[in-house]
Amino acid sequence: MSPTKDLIPIMSATVPHGITAGRTARRRLRPVASAVTLAAVLGASLVNGALPAGAAEAPLSQGRTVTASSSEGTALSPAAAVDGKSGTRWSSAFSDKQWLRVDLGEVAEIDRIVLNWERAYATAFRVQTSTGSGGWKTVYSTTAGKGGVQTLDVSASARYVRLYSTKRATRYGVSLWEFQVFGEGSATPAPSATPTRPAPSSSPSKPAPSTTPTKPAPSTTPTKPAPSASPSKTPTKPSAASAKKGVGVWQMPGVSTALANSKASWYYTWAVNHNGVTTPAGTQFVPMIWGAASVTEANLAQAKAAGPYLLGFNEPDFAEQSNMSVDQALSLWPKLMNAGKVLGSPAVAWGGDRAGGWLDRFMTGAAERNYRVDFITLHWYGGDFRTEAAVGQLKSYIQNVYNRYRKPIWLTEYALIDFSNGVRFPTEAQQAAFVTASAEMLESLPYVQRYAWFGLGADDDKPSSGLFHSDGSATPAGRAFQAIH
Repeated sequence: MSPTKDLIPIMSATVPHGITAGRTARRRLRPVASAVTLAAVLGASLVNGALPAGAAEAPLSQGRTVTASSSEGTALSPAAAVDGKSGTRWSSAFSDKQWLRVDLGEVAEIDRIVLNWERAYATAFRVQTSTGSGGWKTVYSTTAGKGGVQTLDVSASARYVRLYSTKRATRYGVSLWEFQVFGEGSATPAPSATPTRPAPSSSPSKPAPSTTPTKPAPSTTPTKPAPSASPSKTPTKPSAASAKKGVGVWQMPGVSTALANSKASWYYTWAVNHNGVTTPAGTQFVPMIWGAASVTEANLAQAKAAGPYLLGFNEPDFAEQSNMSVDQALSLWPKLMNAGKVLGSPAVAWGGDRAGGWLDRFMTGAAERNYRVDFITLHWYGGDFRTEAAVGQLKSYIQNVYNRYRKPIWLTEYALIDFSNGVRFPTEAQQAAFVTASAEMLESLPYVQRYAWFGLGADDDKPSSGLFHSDGSATPAGRAFQAIH
């Protein structure tokens, strides 16, 4: 998902894809700190038509780091809504409950927000703010949005500003030409990160991977990745913490504290960098080349510097993710081989165990070209919420993939989410039970080198698979994850 699967997804991410939950951004955690009171809303005025006279001033949001619940495609990524260009836009997946969030880099005094909608606008939405030390505060809300250009006069002290759409006006998603935040603060953007896929806060659109494995034929002897480099700092988390345990991370208020509290040994962001995320001592960041557009000299250099591990393309078999043909992926693979000393395969959305599937065709092509693939990267989402059954289905899928390729496995996205008819989540108790039981199973399989839960951040308003809420508190799944050793 990317970061479609605040999914992905699932989820994206974003954000090059739609975290939808699937990732596009798949796709929110924060530390608990002293309470900070946001300024009260003085009111909101709505104007449809031309931009306000003051729009010539540089928005605080322009060029800043931005994430979203999902994206319709790479060309319609969240970054397009804050690039200052009237001809580019962000567009979400085609479902309700979508969000776009911008990080201003520091707490600023906000007095005006301008929303320049494309024809696919939201009729019901909220604008929310956060300083980063607490939850979201709603500074504007409507159930009668008319689209066009909306200027909202607000008063708030905040670092993060989020548009949260709950109802679309059309059958498409929601789309913004520009999302502009004005006020008193620095208009000089912090270094921009390569769009990362967030986990979707909205319902993911990605179908669940196959839970009925196709019996594969055994293949070659496994190629074992080189051992992980020793951390340069003394770990602060218990030495007994699992070296396999990881998590998918996207930028959220308090993300660094939540990551440290998760006790994950490694993490990734669906990108080659982790801007805005402080890596805890003893924890390893693993870069990813997300899609074809991510294969640039700058990204490859960053990935190589962050090595030795490198994750390959994100769900190339999924239209709302990196959406690549096998031939396209193979044509770019030598560049990834040069950047990653220990290189993971593209992570397919489903069907990694199937003869003739996307991954099978890629691995066949790689072998024919003598290309290096050091481990197999997988995603898995389960729609059967019975703990024993779900763990058994996941184990069967991984086992069949291993039998086919005989290479170490990295499970980089997994959770219980049912995509068979819309999107359905288990109860908190069911998700937590699965975290515990699945981790025990994954720890017992010698060919599973690493696994990463999807994902770090939990939605505050509805069910999700996340580990931490925006106030820094752990969900039941989060507490189960912390206890894995």
